[in-house]
Amino acid sequence: MKLQYLGHSFFKVLVNNFTVLIDPFINNTSTDEKFKSLVKCPITEKNAPKTDVILISQEQFDHFDKKAVEAIASRDNSVVVSHESVLRTLSLPQNNLRPVCSGETFSLRGIEFEIIPAHRPQSFYPMGFLIKHNGKQLFYAGDTDLTDHFAKLKPDVALLPIGGNITMDVIDAVRATKTMKPRFAIPMHYDTFGIIKADPNEFKQRIEKSILKTVPVILKPGEEFEF
Repeated sequence: MKLQYLGHSFFKVLVNNFTVLIDPFINNTSTDEKFKSLVKCPITEKNAPKTDVILISQEQFDHFDKKAVEAIASRDNSVVVSHESVLRTLSLPQNNLRPVCSGETFSLRGIEFEIIPAHRPQSFYPMGFLIKHNGKQLFYAGDTDLTDHFAKLKPDVALLPIGGNITMDVIDAVRATKTMKPRFAIPMHYDTFGIIKADPNEFKQRIEKSILKTVPVILKPGEEFEF
């Protein structure tokens, strides 16, 4: 698997020639000053990669860029996977929509997807995703606090929010890492807005100083990581 960090909580995951986008966030539609973008997404809808599947973890503007999702899915005939409450707001054909609930698993082109519960009271139905292929597992936590579900997961790579206020902060993200013991841990959902300012190097240092064998990986928007 190869992943590319596209800022905030937006990732491209490439499995063979199958492309998955997770929580596209290209256009900031918020008028709230505290959610003014401090980091620009490195891609646009027009130059976004050809996409097979789009995973959307919840309905909030910084995870569900409706304009981008509709543009990319219409162009590429992508399957959009999310809770029904999100999918019914999209102007897309029904055969492009795949409603899911927590605990559900399904496969597309030999790639298995599992829907993992997330805890975020401000969202209607938040979720995370576990992507499995050829014995490798990638866990995308989404917007979440620390939960008991982490104890059931043993991914190779964990994508974890560290920004605090809205999600786990650095300390809880380290706790989540200690619970799951992934091979690699990648921080996300920080520094995009003023209220989620966090130091990814603190996350990295805390893991490196622990007894964990996990390797922390800090990605800048646009950078890639293969495992």
